Amino acid sequence: MTLRDGGYFNDHGWTTREAESIVRAVGAAGVPYAEIGYLRHRHEPSRPTASCPPAYLDALAHVAGRPGLAVMVRPGEAPVDRIAELPDRGVSMVRVLVPGGSVEAAEPYVAAARGAGLDVTMNLTRVSERDPESIAVAVKDCADAGAHIVYLADSNGSLDPGSVSERVGAAVAASPVPVGFHAHDNLGLAFVNATTALAAGATAVDASIAGIGKGGGNLRLEVIVAHLIVRHGAELRLDPIAADRTTLATQLRMIADGAAKTVVSGLLDVNLDGSAHFSDLVATDGLDATILALTGRGRPPSDPTDDNGGADE
Repeated sequence: MTLRDGGYFNDHGWTTREAESIVRAVGAAGVPYAEIGYLRHRHEPSRPTASCPPAYLDALAHVAGRPGLAVMVRPGEAPVDRIAELPDRGVSMVRVLVPGGSVEAAEPYVAAARGAGLDVTMNLTRVSERDPESIAVAVKDCADAGAHIVYLADSNGSLDPGSVSERVGAAVAASPVPVGFHAHDNLGLAFVNATTALAAGATAVDASIAGIGKGGGNLRLEVIVAHLIVRHGAELRLDPIAADRTTLATQLRMIADGAAKTVVSGLLDVNLDGSAHFSDLVATDGLDATILALTGRGRPPSDPTDDNGGADE
């Protein structure tokens, strides 16, 4: 998910050549899928990972030795009938967001993807805001809707190993299909949370090169790849990821964005997508005052109109 989630730090402005390099490195490492962007109705050639225009998909489809290509769709942002064209453009997986637990809104996209012969994941967002019992119900609903894999996304970067184990364990017990986990690194726990999820029965994890991604970043691809090689004898390779320099500028942008705000948002279980109120408090009063204010008042409201997707991963 280097291209899609990492795109939040360069305004989804990867060039096609950069995307090709990243996809090539991921494929050479033996990682089975590269998530290459959002599928949206409005094509933006200068921001290819924000909309996956046809020419961008065609270029990545022709990368030698590439992994499977995956796109993410948020219900309502792309016409359902666009799903049918994806196999002819090299895409083999569609990841459907289930914001707010709205499985019904996601079902037409799942049905269209399955009808096109594509692998389908359904991604439950903000699982830190849900208890294990409600997660189990939602996972079962996603499986019934036709998902091949159901992902739990720690969108707020707020989970710790104990809460990951509870939620993933409940999901695995309820689900007839595999369960995946999407970590964020606000609290420096993405790696231990991901390995905890695997120990609890998850069989898929998301990661990005150098952990680039919004919020506090994501699980670092090179770390989980090395772990799986050393600890589990996985048939993966670290060198292609370590040698690729395509993401360096975006890594610097993530570092420059600052870590303190993401740590606080993770501790307070605040989703950065709609946290205008949180940002206003930090700008006005500073981090210390914001911690005190939000500890007393609770989570700030999310803004569903946020351009980055109010209920995203």
